[in-house]
Amino acid sequence: MKNILILYNPYFKANVIEEHLKILLSKGKVAFGKVRAKDRDMQNLDENALNEIYAGANADENGYFQLFLSDFSSLYVAKVIAVKDTLDDEISPSYYADLEVEKWFILGDLRELVRNDFERVRDDFLSGFLVRGRTYRIYGNDYVYPLVVEQKNSLDYFSSGECFYKNVYKSAEFLGVKENLARYCFGEIFHILHIDSVENLVSAEIEYLANKDDKIYDFSAISMRYSKVMELEIYEFVKILFKRLCIFDKEILAVPYSVQGKDYTVRDMFEIRPNLGTYKFLFNQIRIKKAIQRLNDRNLENFLLYILLGEITALQSVRNPSVHKKKASLREINLLRSRILGIGRDGAIPALLREKQKIDYKG
Repeated sequence: MKNILILYNPYFKANVIEEHLKILLSKGKVAFGKVRAKDRDMQNLDENALNEIYAGANADENGYFQLFLSDFSSLYVAKVIAVKDTLDDEISPSYYADLEVEKWFILGDLRELVRNDFERVRDDFLSGFLVRGRTYRIYGNDYVYPLVVEQKNSLDYFSSGECFYKNVYKSAEFLGVKENLARYCFGEIFHILHIDSVENLVSAEIEYLANKDDKIYDFSAISMRYSKVMELEIYEFVKILFKRLCIFDKEILAVPYSVQGKDYTVRDMFEIRPNLGTYKFLFNQIRIKKAIQRLNDRNLENFLLYILLGEITALQSVRNPSVHKKKASLREINLLRSRILGIGRDGAIPALLREKQKIDYKG
């Protein structure tokens, strides 16, 4: 996935993102303009790479790249579906009329990553960018924007095909529930969660709190959200784990498995997410067990071979009937919620994040 970073200046317009979002909501796309800096005399070292990225988006009807937009206080990521020198349609905010725009980025979607939290923008996102092989620097740099950046942990924020811009600027209820989950269930490891997991956990909690007293309510949608969280977080965890294991035994990449009649190897897993049953199969392979033992961490080994596999089995027992055969009852959803969030017990996701943090730190 190709990524570009632009710093937007509130000097031009105090509510830059809001102005673009209004048009995106009404027309399904919006043009974000890169304003030409009047005093810029430095050459953009990324000029050729930028032109290649632009050409790629313009040539492929379904192609896109990610444009990160920040004023350092907040951070957004946009799905850029085309790049133009001039505009034919009225899809840009009116304040651009008095500005010199050097490029128009046509945005098809937008996600809010951080709002009004400089430290989180700096520590959780910008520090994860590479610029020509080196970590992005906020201070003492000679960057010229647009800036081509590489994510240390590659993430396509739009791979699911969902439409996200309608949810930008969450409600007070959403933010309140999110804060409670972070404070009472996850603590300081909350920021490790994948952004899609945060969306699903908060949305599931809002729906649960609104309907927990309705004995005939169908909780299947909540069950699906919890399942998506578990599957995604396990996948993110396993990718980091197997990168570590391959240090001890590169032949692990060739270990075969199959999903719904299709054959794969562990190497494929870094690009194609397997189902939950695959992890149970892989963790029981002798070669993989031996590599896990070479990590020399009995707590991690116990977590992988007993606790995590037990959680996967429990998730499957609740998930499969509720998603595919019958409604999910309040009793079933309470059990699943307790397992995932840690209500009256150690939660599966917090435990998974702690182990992920340890592996990533050691790596």
